Amino acid sequence: MTTFADRAAPLLAQGYPVFPCKPDKRPHTAHGFKDATTDAGQIAEWAAQWPDALVGVPTGKASGLFVLDVDVKNGKDGFATLRAKGWNIPATRTHRTKNGGGAHYLFRAPDGVQLKSSAGNLGDGLDTRGDGGYIVWWPAHGGEVEHPDMLADVPAWLLDALQSEPAPDRKAQAVVADGEGFTEGRRNDSLFRLAASLRAKGLTVDAIEAALQIENKAKCAPPLSADEVRTIAQSTGRYVEGATGGERCAYGNGEFEVSPAGVAFIGTDKHGERLPALWICSTLQVRAMTRDAKSGEWGRLLEWRDKDNVRHQWAMPLELLQGDGVDVRRELARLGLTISTNKKGRDLLASYLQVWPVENRARCVERLGWHGGVFVTPAESIGQDGEIVVFQNAHAIEPAYSVAGSVEEWRDSVGRLAAGNSRLVFALSVAFAGALADVVGEDSGGFHFRGASSSGKTTALKVAASVWGDPSAYPRLWRATANGLEGLAALHNDGLLILDELSQIDPKEAGEAAYLLANGQGKARASRTGTARQSARWRLLFLSAGEESLTALMARAGRKVNAGQEIRLADLDADAGAGMGAFEALHDQPTPAALALALKDAATRYHGAVGLAWLRCIVADRAKLADFIAAGIKQFVADVAPKDAAGQVLRVARRFGLVAMAGELASGGELASGGDLVGPGYGLTGWAEGEATMAARKCFAAWLDGFGGIGNREERAMLGQVRAFFEAHGASRFALLDDAFPNDRPIANRAGFVRPTADGGREFLVLPEVFRREVCAGFDAKAATRALIEAGWIEPGEGGRTTQKPRIPGIGTTRCYVFTGRMWEGDE
Repeated sequence: MTTFADRAAPLLAQGYPVFPCKPDKRPHTAHGFKDATTDAGQIAEWAAQWPDALVGVPTGKASGLFVLDVDVKNGKDGFATLRAKGWNIPATRTHRTKNGGGAHYLFRAPDGVQLKSSAGNLGDGLDTRGDGGYIVWWPAHGGEVEHPDMLADVPAWLLDALQSEPAPDRKAQAVVADGEGFTEGRRNDSLFRLAASLRAKGLTVDAIEAALQIENKAKCAPPLSADEVRTIAQSTGRYVEGATGGERCAYGNGEFEVSPAGVAFIGTDKHGERLPALWICSTLQVRAMTRDAKSGEWGRLLEWRDKDNVRHQWAMPLELLQGDGVDVRRELARLGLTISTNKKGRDLLASYLQVWPVENRARCVERLGWHGGVFVTPAESIGQDGEIVVFQNAHAIEPAYSVAGSVEEWRDSVGRLAAGNSRLVFALSVAFAGALADVVGEDSGGFHFRGASSSGKTTALKVAASVWGDPSAYPRLWRATANGLEGLAALHNDGLLILDELSQIDPKEAGEAAYLLANGQGKARASRTGTARQSARWRLLFLSAGEESLTALMARAGRKVNAGQEIRLADLDADAGAGMGAFEALHDQPTPAALALALKDAATRYHGAVGLAWLRCIVADRAKLADFIAAGIKQFVADVAPKDAAGQVLRVARRFGLVAMAGELASGGELASGGDLVGPGYGLTGWAEGEATMAARKCFAAWLDGFGGIGNREERAMLGQVRAFFEAHGASRFALLDDAFPNDRPIANRAGFVRPTADGGREFLVLPEVFRREVCAGFDAKAATRALIEAGWIEPGEGGRTTQKPRIPGIGTTRCYVFTGRMWEGDE
């Protein structure tokens, strides 16, 4: 008999927390979905206590799932509601509910947007399950599943509907009648309107606050805090004749006002009397007009703070306001701006953003990273001494670039624990190196840590992520389409992209993805008007991790990796060879596992500050860095790559050299930014001189060992294929020329002939078509012939011809490729 633990096991494998539910779907445990866990011991205890329990899964942030629950019962038909509203559900994982009439549509919960559960707000038969909710996982109990491997984003129409509840009627906009309540999402707006109405009637701010506190407790579900209510009451004093609380600008039959209470519109009636203020949103400042270097792509630089007082900034393209403005509202709401639920207020937001007068100008750029001597990040532009430069695009992008703690705290924790561990030092050096590639003109490329589970490879990625931001948010997953990776690459231009779990990408797309990231250019596309749109471009370094190599992953799909893909994503064994996985020096930690936990904890506490400090240093010293770094790369290549190494090996060696120089430059003695470059670095990591170079050498040696030597990889692969052909068919598909009439012997699917040599060996004479179609299958035949002649495997004919014309008894002369016994010598 299967138990609760058995039914929950597949969900645990996917990382979803679970908890037990009763047959009526209510939780067995005291705290319900808040008790959900992935702990196997706790789940076993529940299984022993309630073996037949239903499997519950929390929704929202706890699981990353947002669910649309469509019911058909009690006279309500959710599917009919969807049809009536013209809402189409995209293909996504779907669970048919137990009664067979309804369905759960599962979506990927959006980052940065809090979507709570709701019941009936969208219409009859339509509920949602988000933060604060849960579902019964019906597939665990035999329920039907559709699209099991798909998890779509929440559709735009659903997001808009959830953030656009119906506004209160005209009567409620002035004074709320007895018996009406203020639901969550409408409380601020409704109380603000009530306060404005009372203020217009002459009540003092103290009297308004007293009235609002009573209304709040009686009608808000749940009530706002007393401080929030006090703020609403005090803000109404600014919206009366003669008030001086905020900045204003005229618009239509009234004016906009921006104050600490937010943005509001104060209109006038037909007699010219001022109307109660219409609250639009929390305080939102228009800081500058933006445009590109060609005076196109106009926009507005917006700034606001969320409820945690975190500052946000977005260079918003004006073209986004030429529709209904929902994209702008969604981006602002996603990053903490509180926006009115009233339709008129929402519509006025677009007008405010366009007409608010602003004198400042800023130059907008469409990609992050280097722009001349300025380095543009999502939050600031480093090195600008003239016009403001800002990153502008259609989304208020706030990547996981964030700062916690100081450079010194990061250096004394993350940097200290990484020292002596070649894989960790190398990963951190890669994090610094991305911003240097443009300085010396190096190409994009990646490094892949390959190793078993719990080998420390993911720890290396998180440690590298701490240079730029939160290690729990900065790394991404390979689980993306080529288009998705293109967008990620563009957002990490001149920086570090981290991709974990290589096995999650479709094996058929893996090779193309490696090419895409390393080649630095996306696909050409058409704009909405049909004109050619400039393709995305980037230059970056990327770190990857997984339990298998790119070669092994592609082999699962029957694909053969080529050398170009392998050198673009250099494969490294995550095991450093010390018997501790990726670790070699434990410092003050008792075990490798303890070191991994200490590193993750330190990276979570201290991150981001060292990356910004690094950028300020190299921006100030950019002019003198190019020659210094180039010389270091040249020396590194000379030290690690033999003189007869193939171009492919030298190309990868240069990438390792860039990483070594980045690590050395970030380390070493103190060097004042902008001073003479007298030492090897800026003193950011705490590592000794040479530490980063030694780590890069060890990792390069590991790559070279896996790559198979210093020769051209494609040539070695081709030679191996040729030898395999003769090993498989040398005795069965070749006729012996010492026979009087070799053509009379029955040879199935003959590939050619074999003849003895004077020294007792043999030569194989391969027919031209067999040579091209079989021996050289998958390779360029001309290039293969040149390589085979250079290796001494083919004996060329007279006059520089690649073939000879031996006389075949019973046939006459015919052209053949003559393979010598050299193919059996050595390992090549």
